[in-house]
Amino acid sequence: MSHMSSQLDTFAGLAAPACVGSVRAMSSSVRAVASKGKRPLRVGATPVPHAEILDFVREPLAACDIDLQIEIFESFDEPNDLLVAGRLHANFFQYLPFLDDFNRRTGNGLVPVAPVHIEPFGMYSTTIRDLDEIPDCAEVALPSDPVNVDRSLVMLDELGLIECQPARRGVANVGDVRSNPRRLVFKELTSRLLGDLREDFDAGGRSGAGAHVVFLFGNQAMEWGVDTGSALYCDRGNPAYAEYLVARPDNRESFGVRALAEALNLESTREFITNTYAGQVLAAF
Repeated sequence: MSHMSSQLDTFAGLAAPACVGSVRAMSSSVRAVASKGKRPLRVGATPVPHAEILDFVREPLAACDIDLQIEIFESFDEPNDLLVAGRLHANFFQYLPFLDDFNRRTGNGLVPVAPVHIEPFGMYSTTIRDLDEIPDCAEVALPSDPVNVDRSLVMLDELGLIECQPARRGVANVGDVRSNPRRLVFKELTSRLLGDLREDFDAGGRSGAGAHVVFLFGNQAMEWGVDTGSALYCDRGNPAYAEYLVARPDNRESFGVRALAEALNLESTREFITNTYAGQVLAAF
């Protein structure tokens, strides 16, 4: 464990000078940054659990003279673009397949810094209680981004509801469905449009968009007040889908990003995740 890790892990009542003293073994450039006073660290995140976890580590970062500024986003469309543009120092909302797809599509090179947690991803319905009850011609709402369309279709394939032939680049889309005996109708919705279905979950009825089944990320389910234990099927602990703190290549080793990465991987943060989310979110470190 580094000097900074040790200092961060005992942040209760810690004064800023003590934390600055703990980084003396680091490079002179890092010491210079740490000694210039409180610095803003702007991090983009989705609300639950990402922003809540970030808020938990605000105190140890303040002890290191870092002013953590959390910008909350309701969709997955903006945080990477704003990070590339330099309006954010880091973001925290995505797993590696999503990040890799963004970099491939845009030609950017955002980099993962530290894994933090794993969320369940599952199939939910207000009217159907078992997979066997999914009717013919049921409408299934999928996240619209390529990586999560693939993840949804692979889950349906593994459950025997469809047969899907992966695309040549390894990311399947609806056009790769080769067998669909129940004639499921797929509706690809952005994260914002998926959010429009929340009222129907609150009312306990079929969605206004007509979806019998909705694929939801764990954070969406928690925001909607939906117990992940009520899912028709749920992928819970796959480390391939750990959610990462992400930065740019030019600032991944900056004092602020490094301090945040270490704070997010503290034992106290693990305990916060375990105790707060009662198994609906798992620590990934």
